[in-house]
Amino acid sequence: MFMKNGIILSIADRIKDALPIPTDEFRKRLEEDCYVIWKLPHFDAQEITQTPVVPSYADYVESKNAALHGAYLSAHFQAGLWPVVYQGENNGHLIRHVCPMLQAEEKISSQGAKYDFYPHVDNPDLYITGETPSNRLGGCPDTLSLLCLRKEEGVHTSLLKLDQILKRLSDKDIAILASPAFRIKRPASFTEGSSIEKVPIIVSDNGVWYSRFDWHNTQGMTLEAEAALEKMRFITLEHDLWFNVPLEPGYAVTFLNQRTMHTRNAFEPRFDGTDRWLLRVFAMKHRPTDTQLVDSSLCLHHLRTL
Repeated sequence: MFMKNGIILSIADRIKDALPIPTDEFRKRLEEDCYVIWKLPHFDAQEITQTPVVPSYADYVESKNAALHGAYLSAHFQAGLWPVVYQGENNGHLIRHVCPMLQAEEKISSQGAKYDFYPHVDNPDLYITGETPSNRLGGCPDTLSLLCLRKEEGVHTSLLKLDQILKRLSDKDIAILASPAFRIKRPASFTEGSSIEKVPIIVSDNGVWYSRFDWHNTQGMTLEAEAALEKMRFITLEHDLWFNVPLEPGYAVTFLNQRTMHTRNAFEPRFDGTDRWLLRVFAMKHRPTDTQLVDSSLCLHHLRTL
């Protein structure tokens, strides 16, 4: 594990100017707006490799783009965020290549392409804000960042704010969605399938709502719960709620994973090294406890999910 992320973490430790926004301002905007768009300094599109087409290419890409990856992680540390990776996902790498991969293009995942990726929260089967934290498992990521390396005309990452969705639901539906009446499947990006049952879709914490909604992986366990969930699904597809993030190469968006949902429309991959390519980083607002880590002696970022 240390070998996978050790080089870029050591580079991140040495970089002090990767976040172009003062930390306090970044965190204030993140909490108020639920997202921040920012530019990674010193980005040079000519220096990056071709877009990878197989997951095993990640080690090579990480070595060739090490300075870029290190700067990207450094920006998170400077923002007061703790990058994490989850057991059973992304082969232990902190940075995930969000681009079409051979043999994954038919999947509805960050490395698929051929199908619309409908509104969702990442890793919704883990505990969310407002629920009792697990002593031995990591929680749902607080933030998700996407750094654009190559764009594709007509292909967008879009964000929806949870509060705007809830405004279009009745008080009764909100109460049902906040009840423990739902089943959540683990996303397709994980190597092993899993699910949790009798959990709510939304949780209120200090007057703020948080969500584990996933269009593709949530199911009501009663007719009433499924009916409320179907209303929420319908509302999340109302495009006036969608904000297409204007990501150009070198620009990133960091958003609150449990306070928003994100989407990506389908496209046809070429697998010629020029496909759309983003780099994803999950992060927590606080450093995880050692008991939540796979092996704290090897890596302070690898969260348990099993």
